[in-house]
Amino acid sequence: MAVHNFNYTYAYVGIHTTPLSQNDDTAIVTEVTVAVTAVDQADSSKTLTENFSQVFSPFSIQDDGIPGDFIQVASLTNAQVINWYKAIEDEDKLNIVFTWKIYGPAEVDTITGD
Repeated sequence: MAVHNFNYTYAYVGIHTTPLSQNDDTAIVTEVTVAVTAVDQADSSKTLTENFSQVFSPFSIQDDGIPGDFIQVASLTNAQVINWYKAIEDEDKLNIVFTWKIYGPAEVDTITGD
């Protein structure tokens, strides 16, 4: 029993924003949600799609100001949101999550020592 490897595809689901401050309504992205579809590399009949979110803290922007490469929400593309998610979420961790969800906890117990 071991963690399986999956091929992943990603789809934009949505974002949440908050205003920069009470005096500045510039929308700051605080959460992205992406649908992740996993297909087992060894058995393509084993597939699952789940929505995952990543939360961002707006405090660094409030403290440091809006960075020069800031993207206004109106200009934000689905691909950029997906890339933000992928930059944070490690596929090795996704392999563990999808192995657990598709095959059950016994498949991942060998890596956790349980």
